[in-house]
Amino acid sequence: MKVRELIKGFKPYEWEPSRRQISRETGIPEEEILRFDLNTVPYRPEEVLEVFAGRLASLPIHEYPDPSYRELREALSEYLGVSPENLTVTVGADEALDVMAKAFIDPGSLALISAPTYSMYRVTVEALGGSIVEVVRKPDFSDNIEALIEQAGKADVRMIFLCSPNNPTGNLTSEADAVRLLEAVDCAVMVDEAYAEFAGASLVKLVENHENLAVVRTFSKAFAMAGARIGYLAASKEMVELLNRVRPPNSVSLISLALARLALDKIDFFLEKVREVVAERDRMAEILGRLKGLTVYPSKANFLLIRFKTIEASQVYRMLLSRGMVVRRVRGPLLEN
Repeated sequence: MKVRELIKGFKPYEWEPSRRQISRETGIPEEEILRFDLNTVPYRPEEVLEVFAGRLASLPIHEYPDPSYRELREALSEYLGVSPENLTVTVGADEALDVMAKAFIDPGSLALISAPTYSMYRVTVEALGGSIVEVVRKPDFSDNIEALIEQAGKADVRMIFLCSPNNPTGNLTSEADAVRLLEAVDCAVMVDEAYAEFAGASLVKLVENHENLAVVRTFSKAFAMAGARIGYLAASKEMVELLNRVRPPNSVSLISLALARLALDKIDFFLEKVREVVAERDRMAEILGRLKGLTVYPSKANFLLIRFKTIEASQVYRMLLSRGMVVRRVRGPLLEN
C-alpha cells in the first residue's frame, strides 16, 4: 500500500489508555478508577441530559445539519459578546486546530509554539508537512513574547500557537502580552482557551480588532461534554471566511449541536459547577502546598502542576496508579520531575 513518505516516520499523538485497559493492567475494577489525566470534570450535565432526552425522538436525524451551524453560533454570540459572523463551529477544539493548520501551513513552513504546551499543535502542523519551532517559556512558565516576536520575523513562519490557561502549566497569557504579539507579527496567532471558564478570563473580544487572531474554545471541559465532541472558534470575519473554505461541511452531528445549544440555555448550572471545581482546585493546592518536598504551581485551569524535589515523579505516578488514581505524566522543556 502506498502511503505518504511523511507518515512512515510520523510521531503521533500519545493516546491516553482506556479505563478498560487500565483496569486490565492494574487489576482494579473499572468503576473504582479515578481519571485525573484527561482534565475533564467529575460531573455529568444532568440538567441538559434530562431536557435532551425529551427532544431526542423529534430530532431530524435522517437529515444533515445546517452546515453554517447558525443557531448555535447565535447562542454562542450571546454568551461571548461577539457577532455570529466571528464564529465557526467544529468537532471539538482539535478540528479547529486542524482547520487552522489547513488554512495556513504549507509543506516546509513553520509554526511557533510556546513550550511546554499541548502536544496536538505539533501533530496538526507536522501532518501537513510543516515544522514546529519551540520557543521555551520563561522560568515562571509565562510566554516569552520577545522571543516569539523575534522568531516570527522569519519568512517561513505562518502560525503561532498559544494556550491560555496553558496545558499543562495552568497559567494565562495576559491580554497585554497577546496584544503586543498580535501587533508585532504578520502571521496567524491561535489562542487555545479550552479551560477559559475556570480562569474567568478570555481574549475572545480581541478578535474584533485583530485580524490575525483566532481563539479556540470547547464544550469538553467546563460544559462536561467531552463525549459530545463539540468546539468552536472565534476570529475576525475575514479569518472565519478563510477557515470555512477548508472546514468540512456537516462534520458536527445534530446530537452534539442540540446538546451544546441546551448547555448554553443552562449556563447558570455550569458556571456554578465551575465555581465548585475552582474552589476544590484551590483547596487542593493549599493542602498539597503544605507538604515538604514538592512545589505546587498556581493554576487558572482545572488541574494542578506539581514538581517533586525528593522523589521521582514517575514513582509517585506508579504509586497513585496502584490505588486506582490516574494522573498525567508530563514531559518537555522546564518540566523535569
